[in-house]
Amino acid sequence: MKLLALSAEDLRRALPMSDAVEAMKEAFADLSAGRALVPQRAVLDLGGGGAFLVKPAVQPAAGLGAKLLSLMPANRERGLPLIQALVVLLDAETGSPAALCEGAFLTAWRTGAASGAATDLLARPSARRAAIFGAGVQARTQALAIAAVRALDEIRIFARTASSREAFASELDRVLDARVVAADSPAAAIEGAEIICAATTSTVPVFDGAAVAEGCHVNGVGSYTPEMREVDVELVRRSRIFVDSRSSARLEAGELIEAERQKATRAADWAELGEVVEGTQPGRTGEREITFFKSVGVAVQDVAAASAALTRARRLGLGTEIEL
Repeated sequence: MKLLALSAEDLRRALPMSDAVEAMKEAFADLSAGRALVPQRAVLDLGGGGAFLVKPAVQPAAGLGAKLLSLMPANRERGLPLIQALVVLLDAETGSPAALCEGAFLTAWRTGAASGAATDLLARPSARRAAIFGAGVQARTQALAIAAVRALDEIRIFARTASSREAFASELDRVLDARVVAADSPAAAIEGAEIICAATTSTVPVFDGAAVAEGCHVNGVGSYTPEMREVDVELVRRSRIFVDSRSSARLEAGELIEAERQKATRAADWAELGEVVEGTQPGRTGEREITFFKSVGVAVQDVAAASAALTRARRLGLGTEIEL
């Protein structure tokens, strides 16, 4: 048995962000149309906040796969990543293992690409000013993704500490065409912003939904439990809601769960992004409309991203072949 091992660097080279965005559109379309199968993830509670997750999916055009993910809070003291993961990809016809992918990078990359897909489908074509909340790996891929689908002039960064937002803004300013600056406050970050990305682990809203400009598109990707909140009920109330998976969002999207509890939204009114790709739901319907894409992440994204990366890695001669 032979399979290809793809490191984070292999994946980065094999899967340009623009290609990852298109792979996410296809994945979401397959999910919404019922062509992809994504069962509920399995979670083992390890105690002390630790967990082991298994997230399988089938996308016929891409293959079979699963992400194995560990969450170990004590790793902070060990100097190790809090979250570590592997993605295993199998051939759709034979079931033979095809690839083993470094999962932390792939997760961040496909999460950014999902926001890129949503931004491409929902943000105004003329959008030039963006704001990003967060300064970690997920925030970085958000910036790369929205810059891949819109010709941005300026991106404003806000994070909890001045040093982290200034360092992050400086890093991004060197790699993007847009001017990247650190904002002094959440209000300064979103003033006049036409695209907003929230990529934090906050349990409280990180900006004032009432201050979001008309016509803005918002991506929320950081929260993934009922207890977490990156945006407030007012933003949900003002927005048309788009999700990666309606069933997953009802269980895991803290912002939407709270807003539905307060009767500010109804799950029946949410559209899946794949439905927009398929043409069964409209995207943006007006220049002044606020659109909010809430993603909790679904395993078909990992399979789609891994498959796209594997195809190009083979062509480019990337990766390390393993024989078992």
